[in-house]
Amino acid sequence: MTELQQEIQQVEAVDKKKERHREITEKLHRKVERGSGFLSIHTVPTKLRRVKDDAYNCRIVSIGPLHLGNHDLAAMRERKWAYMHDLFQRIEDREQYLECWKECTSSIYDLDLDIRRCYAKRMTHKEKGHRELAEVVLLDGCFILELFLKYEEHLNMTLDYQSDAIFNSAWMIAALQHDLALLENQIPFFSLERLYETIKPHLKNSQTNSVANLALNFFQPMNYKAFIEDWGTEYNHLLDVLHKFYIPSNCDISVEITMIAEMKHHSRPEPVYGSTKKWGFHFCASELLEAGIEFRKPQRTDHLLNITFSRGVIKIPPIFIDDSLLRNLIAFEQCSLGSLHHMTSYAILLKSLIRSPRDIKLLKQRGIISSNWIGEEEYLSQLKSVLDEVVVKEFYFGDLCDKVNAYHGKFWFRRGIKYIYRTYFSTAWSMISFVAAIILFILTATQTFFTVRPR
Repeated sequence: MTELQQEIQQVEAVDKKKERHREITEKLHRKVERGSGFLSIHTVPTKLRRVKDDAYNCRIVSIGPLHLGNHDLAAMRERKWAYMHDLFQRIEDREQYLECWKECTSSIYDLDLDIRRCYAKRMTHKEKGHRELAEVVLLDGCFILELFLKYEEHLNMTLDYQSDAIFNSAWMIAALQHDLALLENQIPFFSLERLYETIKPHLKNSQTNSVANLALNFFQPMNYKAFIEDWGTEYNHLLDVLHKFYIPSNCDISVEITMIAEMKHHSRPEPVYGSTKKWGFHFCASELLEAGIEFRKPQRTDHLLNITFSRGVIKIPPIFIDDSLLRNLIAFEQCSLGSLHHMTSYAILLKSLIRSPRDIKLLKQRGIISSNWIGEEEYLSQLKSVLDEVVVKEFYFGDLCDKVNAYHGKFWFRRGIKYIYRTYFSTAWSMISFVAAIILFILTATQTFFTVRPR
């Protein structure tokens, strides 16, 4: 081998090393870029699906690319196209209609890379091509916005029901509320915002200024028409809107978190796989009632987590959250590293408080659980498995539970008086019966005394 050939081989070897180094560096940059700040739409962990698979599955509609191939949901695809058409038909001027349509289409296509980064499940261009993914997000985004706008008209009694199959059905709205709150059934929230910002100037009747408020208007998370102030909050998707609604920035629980962090016995524990027994109330609702602790519904019921304890009274907002939504919110907290485990803590609290049909009956009597909701046994069955296979980072009702548990162990005399009063003097008839029984006992004892010891 000549000296020239040796030099050529050395140069080629150096070039191959540089090429391998470049490929690895580019791959590393792509991986870091995918995992830094964009990842927000996750797949449900297999361990959670094994517990209750149905809670995470779509019923009538797929949103986004993850369940696009589900043939059981194909019937709603035509309804999506009809809703997209209805959305742009709201623009009366033909030129504005075409201009708005082009702007919406191009903006979604331009967001293709950012949209891909949001999904934990990697989608290559071969799997979901550039045109196909953009079409999915554009179609689903327009469908969601039109659904929200029509629901707003439905609440305002201005919707033409005869021309709409979804609102003519008694069950489809509930099914759509279920499907749009599933962890895997999401599109990035910024795509919805981009579409709404483009279309909003052409809308005449809508009074809602943001997609977040349209979403809350549709979901009605606390069983009423809900709105939030524009705090400049960023949302990942519709489920994240609900998650942040249940955990408002001005909620009292934030004070509780600070107190917990400052207390030594509440230092952050290590995550415990599937174990929640050491947290929550030590006693169920009926046992706490027997100990003199009363349950009431607070006057303000706009925040689900605003649970307080003062002067022997636990105030709990009405429980309107259903099993599927709670499980998806918990799954979202499990998958999001930066997410606070507030909803997981809420589930721990409920599970420690409700352990038997007696507890459910008690909370129904206090107006905390709806009487027209599911049966007691079914509710217990759902609550029993809601925390199975869940890893808990922190419990955010620690201070509340410590106060209640400590109160249970004190003031035994006061608890006894409260129990007697609740048992014998809760109504006028029970009080009269108790007094009559005392008088009868005294008379009987007096008669017996004089019978045994006559004068």
